[in-house]
Amino acid sequence: MGFNTTTHLRFCPCNFPFMNRCLAFIMGLSLAWGGQVQYARHDALAFKATYHAPLDTLTVARYWQATAIHSEAMYNGDGSWGLGYADWPTKPYPADHPLVRVAARHVLGLLTLIEAGLSDSAMIHRAKMGLNWLMERQTDEGAWPLYTINRGTVTTKSIYPTALAGRALSRAYRVLANPRYLLAASRAQVWQEVRPQDDSPLHHGLALAGILEHYRTVREVDLVARAVKEGLIILNRQLPNGSWNDPTALSTDEHAIIAEALLMLEQALVEGHPHRRRIRGGVNAALNFLLENQLDDGNFTSGQAELSAYQVPTFELAALVQARQVRRMEEFDLAITGAVRALGTHPSNTGALWRGTQDGRFLAMAHALVWFTRPRDQSGAAKSALRPAADDSP
Repeated sequence: MGFNTTTHLRFCPCNFPFMNRCLAFIMGLSLAWGGQVQYARHDALAFKATYHAPLDTLTVARYWQATAIHSEAMYNGDGSWGLGYADWPTKPYPADHPLVRVAARHVLGLLTLIEAGLSDSAMIHRAKMGLNWLMERQTDEGAWPLYTINRGTVTTKSIYPTALAGRALSRAYRVLANPRYLLAASRAQVWQEVRPQDDSPLHHGLALAGILEHYRTVREVDLVARAVKEGLIILNRQLPNGSWNDPTALSTDEHAIIAEALLMLEQALVEGHPHRRRIRGGVNAALNFLLENQLDDGNFTSGQAELSAYQVPTFELAALVQARQVRRMEEFDLAITGAVRALGTHPSNTGALWRGTQDGRFLAMAHALVWFTRPRDQSGAAKSALRPAADDSP
């Protein structure tokens, strides 16, 4: 698929009216905060780096613009992005069907911006196109196929696309109020509950996040019981250093996916719940492992897997932002700043486009844009733009 500069600049999200409003809003915040966001660090948690220079909020906007340009270059015009495994340098499978996870993460990124008020009708329309594309590919039993071949197959590993697509649809119902989204998301939950089980903490983490996203939408208490069951399975495979004993060695971005899911579970459990203390302890260990593996430049080591030349802090960044919102600890600001700069300046984001990780970059940078434009009260404390403060309590 060729890249036409003229066409691209016309339709790129960074040139939509919402982006102009967003940039104006960011400029106002930048001036109000003296041009830079200042961060304080206290000696807590296991940070590896001791300092990251503050980021100018306009720089964050430029990072987002570069990310949006790359995603627009991958957009297929039908609600999907990319050419599946043909986008990967190694081309592990002979297939070029767009991947469900790529569409789902782009939709989740768009919904993040919509929910935060950083969008316009064009962005909403793009999200709806992605949601329609997802629903068209949901199977009768409620799952989404893996496209290792172009016709797609449903296997045990279909929990990956199914959890992500279901999560996007659950959240879309909260944001856009289309009952078709809720129906499709509920069908995904039915498949996930009876799915073939495996021993992968990553797969259980994806399922856990999907369950809790649906719980935030429908508030059915049986979903919390299911979530606790998934969470305990994950914790039973946690190693002493906070990482996970997965059948396939995990990179830090996969580790972060699990950590974010456990953070969601911690939020969902009320004080005094019999498993809340254990969940919180597992989250602490997971976050410490993540922070210990952050490099001085803001990127992350590979954790248990071999470091890839394409490693960028995508899901690590999303998990750090989630941790900051849940724990309300300024210590996380340092790690977030470093991760945003590492992602924004990485060669695969500013130069050569590596399409195989663009879905993660888009979602992570959407979280970063919302975080750096969040409203603040007079004391400088962050106020969540995404949910009531009561939902953020530890």
